[in-house]
Amino acid sequence: MSTALECDTLVLECGQPLSFHIAHRRIGAGPVKVLLLHALTGGPWPEGEKGWWDPLFQPGAPLDPSSCTVWVPNLIGSCYGSTGPDNASDFPRITPRDQAAALVRWIESEHLTFDALIGGSLGGMVALELALLSPQRFKTVAAIGCGGRSDGWIWGTHEIQRSILKSDLPDAQAIALARHAAMLTFRGPDGINGRFQAGHEIQAWLHHHGEALAARFTRASYLTLLEAMDAHDIGRHRGGLTLALKGLKAPLHVLGLSTDQLFTPPLILELAHAAEAAGKLGSLNWIKSPHGHDAFLIEWDQVSPWLERILKGAA
Repeated sequence: MSTALECDTLVLECGQPLSFHIAHRRIGAGPVKVLLLHALTGGPWPEGEKGWWDPLFQPGAPLDPSSCTVWVPNLIGSCYGSTGPDNASDFPRITPRDQAAALVRWIESEHLTFDALIGGSLGGMVALELALLSPQRFKTVAAIGCGGRSDGWIWGTHEIQRSILKSDLPDAQAIALARHAAMLTFRGPDGINGRFQAGHEIQAWLHHHGEALAARFTRASYLTLLEAMDAHDIGRHRGGLTLALKGLKAPLHVLGLSTDQLFTPPLILELAHAAEAAGKLGSLNWIKSPHGHDAFLIEWDQVSPWLERILKGAA
């Protein structure tokens, strides 16, 4: 893990100043340069035994370290090395645009440019903002499992989790229960029903995921990042989605998830249609899967060829 310290103060969208640092990892030494952004509770370890995209880093896979150099930063607000609510008193409310602005400072300080910018879920939101804030640094942009904005459904599902996290429950219990609610938005009914044939089976599965997150994540970061996701809207103060996307310098590749219960297909189509109207749509593809929002972390036989096409077009 490397840490790039920023001495300048970032003025957030809420108007408050924030002094911050970005923790990041660099994987591989190949010629194709990729900036990869993690999801809500992800971190800068996409490869390895517990990596969230490990199959894509294997020999011959699209992110094979012999063919790619991949930078993976920890987004501000998270708890894996970058500035967040656990290491800053009175941490302010942040947005994906703020998270992207912090990454711009880091990228500029390192004089980095990339062949591809890729993000999934929250990482996709930040990728869209980053591509608009620093468009000249990316040859292609890929957003997975996210639209150009959040909507009432997302706000509502997050409010359930937020209510649990703001309760008087102990940290581990609050995180675990909020995760129980989240898992039913991360997966699809068909996948759930096909896997579990009795109530005790899904209860055990939910408890496993809740306890696993409670062991590695923090309550404050969970709350901070839920609120960041709620604030997602690349068209805000830019004249709407289509006008905003005209600011891209690179083609936008959108990957939707056919049974997504969080960023539902209409939001994905809205983003793709706006990109097309702006003349910036590179492609729109779908992962067809019963596994809902998490399909981009499961369906390797579909994600891998899509990613390979994206990277070949960017190189």
